[in-house]
Amino acid sequence: MTGLPAALQEEHDGIWKLLDSLTGGAGAPEPNTATQRHLAQQLVALQSGHEFSEELVVWPAVRRLCAHGDELVRHALGQERALKRALNELAHISPGGQEFTDCVNMIAGHNRSHLAYEQNEVWPRLGDSMSDADAEQLARQWAATRRRAPSRPHPHLPTHPSLLGPASTAVAAFDRMRGLLTRRATARRRDSPPRAAD
Repeated sequence: MTGLPAALQEEHDGIWKLLDSLTGGAGAPEPNTATQRHLAQQLVALQSGHEFSEELVVWPAVRRLCAHGDELVRHALGQERALKRALNELAHISPGGQEFTDCVNMIAGHNRSHLAYEQNEVWPRLGDSMSDADAEQLARQWAATRRRAPSRPHPHLPTHPSLLGPASTAVAAFDRMRGLLTRRATARRRDSPPRAAD
């Protein structure tokens, strides 16, 4: 498998690996709080960029190339809306508590439905409908879009490519700046000496 299908599968595999690490699934021990925070940030960044890029590259291709493409896309976007809301919630929950665990489990449940739908229903139809030229063009578009995709979920952004595309650069830049400021603030807190008791 090469090109776009390989890139999509690699990211799906990465999502599952992070979820397994977060939940202690597949024989992995349950991580400590600091590790949970780091894994959750990685999951939010990977899946946010993945879904955003699908909305700009994959779903327009499915609409254009596949029989009943509008129906396939409508179903997938409904799943993605729920997933983005859950990822947005995860980005704002501190690890270590039941709320965090419940949110991770909810995301895992959404992914079981959504990723299976893409892999079993959408990808085969798209693969059968694409010419070699389509496949090459979509792989190039995917790579370019992933480089500028946001690292946080934006559940309130429109999913239509003509509206989403122009917003992508600003949203991704905002996410990078917010991430940089958060890392600096965390490093400053970690490096500052403890305050003396009054």
